[in-house]
This record gives sequence, C-alpha cells and structure tokens, in this order.
Amino acid sequence: MNITLIISAEKNDPLRKKDPFMPLSLAIIAGTAPEHTYEFIDLLWDDPDIDYDKPVDVVGISVRMSAEKRAFELGDEFRKRNVKVILGGPQASVNPFETKQYADAVVIGEGEQLWPVILKDIKNKELKDFYVCSPRPFQADGYSVYQPDGLPELEKTAKPLRNLFKRKYTFDLVYASRGCPINCDFCSVTKLFGSRYRFRPIQDVIDEIAQFKKYYYLIDDTVFGRPNTFDYYIELYEEIARLPKINFWTGQANLDAASHEKGREVIKKAVKSGLIYTAIGMESIDLDVLKKSGSFNKMGIKNDDDVIEKMKDNIRFIQRQGILISGWFTIGYEDDTIETYYKTWEFCKEMNIIPVFSPVYALKGTDIYNRLSASGQLVDHSVNITNIKNPNMTNQQVIEALTHVVKKGYSFNRILNRTWFYFNMLRKQKQNSLNDIIHKTIFAGISTGVLFSSRNRVLAFALASGILVVAFSIR
Repeated sequence: MNITLIISAEKNDPLRKKDPFMPLSLAIIAGTAPEHTYEFIDLLWDDPDIDYDKPVDVVGISVRMSAEKRAFELGDEFRKRNVKVILGGPQASVNPFETKQYADAVVIGEGEQLWPVILKDIKNKELKDFYVCSPRPFQADGYSVYQPDGLPELEKTAKPLRNLFKRKYTFDLVYASRGCPINCDFCSVTKLFGSRYRFRPIQDVIDEIAQFKKYYYLIDDTVFGRPNTFDYYIELYEEIARLPKINFWTGQANLDAASHEKGREVIKKAVKSGLIYTAIGMESIDLDVLKKSGSFNKMGIKNDDDVIEKMKDNIRFIQRQGILISGWFTIGYEDDTIETYYKTWEFCKEMNIIPVFSPVYALKGTDIYNRLSASGQLVDHSVNITNIKNPNMTNQQVIEALTHVVKKGYSFNRILNRTWFYFNMLRKQKQNSLNDIIHKTIFAGISTGVLFSSRNRVLAFALASGILVVAFSIR
C-alpha cells in the first residue's frame, strides 16, 4: 500500500522551522511493516499545505496536545476522499473517543506491534475502531477493539526507517528503555508506558548509535536510571564509550542518581560516553509540593534532609562531571504563590542552571486531571494560562513572573555567566581534550540561550569562542 505518515503541527506552531529533534515514533512504526511504500511529512518543517488528492491508501497521523485540532482537520479531509485514516500519539491515547470522530481507527499507547495488525485488517476489510497497547484494559463502550495482553518486551524491536526523512535534523533520536515507576501526578508517562522498566538489548542500541554522525538524544525517561537499572546503564555507557567515534549526546534525567554511589558511577560513565547536557525535572523547591505531586521520589531527598541543600548537592555533583543542566519546574500547586516563581528563579541563578518554568497543567489521563475534574476544579484553558485555578495568584501575575524569568534567565549577561561557569568546570577535568572543551563550551553558549533571539545566540557563540581563545592563550 501507499502510506503517508504525518507529524501534525499547527501552521503557527512556535516550534515551526525550529525543532531540532528527529521524530522517531513514525519511523519505528514504518519499520514494523517495511514492505509498504511510505511518504513522511513533518508539519513542523514541511509545507503546511497538504496535497489531499495525491493517491494514497492509508494516512497515519501522530497527534500532540498542541496539534490536536490540526490533526482532526487532516483526518476529516482525507476521509472525505475515502482514504483510511489512523490517528495515534500521546493526545490520541488520552482523548480516544473524541479522536475517533476524525479517524477510521485510533491507536492507543505503543504502536509497534499494532501497526502490522492494522494494515492487515485494512487489507481484509476488518478494521477495528481502537487498537490498544497500554498498561490497562481499554473500556470499549460498544466499539470494536484489538488489545493484546500486556506491554511487549523490547528484545525484538523494529529498526526505524530513518531514510524516510527528507531533511537532516540536528539531533538523531534513540531509546534504550521504556516505563517509569514514579508516576508524578501531572505526568502521563506511567499511564502510557507502564510502571515497570523494559529494556532493549544493549547491542541493538549500540548498533543504532554507531550509525549516527552528529548529536543524538537518548529519549529514556531518565538517562541516569534508577537503583534497579543502574547496572544496565553502566554497561550501556561503557559500550558506547568503546565505539570508534564518540558523538556528544543529550537526554533527560533525575537528580536522585547523584545520591547513590552506583548512581554516581552511572553519571560518570555517561559523560565518558559523550553526555554533554541533561534536562532535569526538578519540579519544585518546596518539600510539600514535591510530596503532593509525587516528584519527591526522584529527587534523592530523605525526609530529614534540607530540601534545598540536598538538591544543590546533587546538582553540583552532576555539574562537576561537566554536564550542562536545565532545570524544569512545574509551578501552580495550592502551596505555591507568585513568590514561588521568583524564589525558584533565584535558585536557578545561584546554581547556574538553565531555567524552564511552566504553570502546572492537568493533562487528560493524568492523576491530577482525574482528581481535579472529579471535584470540579478545572477551568477553561482558552481564557486562563492553565486549566488549574490557583487560589494564590492571578493569570496576570503568572504572566508577569514568566516574563521576568525569561528576561532575566536568558539575558545576554546570564547566558555569558552560565557559559563561563561551564567552561571553568570543563577546564578542571583532565579527561577533556582541548577540542572537547571548545566544542562543549560553544554548545553551552548556544544552548543556554536557546529561547532567546537568533542575534543573541550568534553573539553568545562568538563571545564563547573569543573567551576560549583568550583563556587558552594565557594558560
């Protein structure tokens, strides 16, 4: 069959022409049934005006929350032309029944083992309404459903068809594990991928990484692992470090690994394998909020610890290994006030971490959504900055606080300070070559200003280069 796979995006999406990450999910899906002919369209980069009349048998659309409306429009247009439309992705998984109005079938959860079944059912004119691969049984409400038992192990996963991509992305993507036992109440990862870690064979991961020629992003939920996964990641990073060419890579992580002796070994091994930057979900600097959200379990904090000091200790250890950190915070629980934004910014400034703040939002399918929806506490997001009403702060106050953080956190001076801080960390590490220090420092200069204007990123790049020239001329 002729199949078109689409990453949905609004025409005015703020990431349009900016998203540096190769989309992996649809390439993996195509890899499970490579005998068909595929066209791939990434609406964050490709022409937003789709040719609906081009001959095609099946259209598969991946749906994110910010692109749900666009995905529905696409589905409608193709179905008018009698093309079979399959919608999937994170938003379709948490909003399946509305999504079904715009699709012939909806994929819920992981799609690898579902896609070949869907294509076979289309061929045999036996297409079901929902195809489900998730940790929980799906309540069909009278619809036809295909759902295998449990989540698949990852020993025999299909190789993604990366040759589908028309353009070269800055970062290749790869994954080694799925699942998360923490289950923060605002997060949907555990609901989608389960609470048990599942691992790919290390050699399969290495074979993919060996083909990369540039930066890559390891999209595991935490690249530092958890106590019961430390051994896997130690072995993985040792194998990556043995590759003839080591590329720099990035990923997201938790702080708690820095509180464990073996976790610290994982972090050190990750750096030797090329880790250069990590996004860490710190969520809050308030103990009560961390406990209420469920995030406490990933901070490496004991009940009798000083929250702030323990977080700082863990951050410092990670930074001392030469890892650039962005701190991701969700603010807006009932214990938070508008001062929380400003205190958290001061914390980021002191620790030289890139600040990424977002008002806590109740996504469909998460525990916080179910709880607040049942008690009637959700508000209209179209007229509010989030769908959770906070008794201590107004929309305008939140907007002003976010504006303050962006203005201060991404000012040219702050970008320069973070870059200089990181450069000094790198200089102290004997294992870094001169080329490593230059490359990583320039990466830091650009990355710490990624939300700022193109002009200032260019200035940061140039100034970081100048700093290195001066610094090494006086060594």
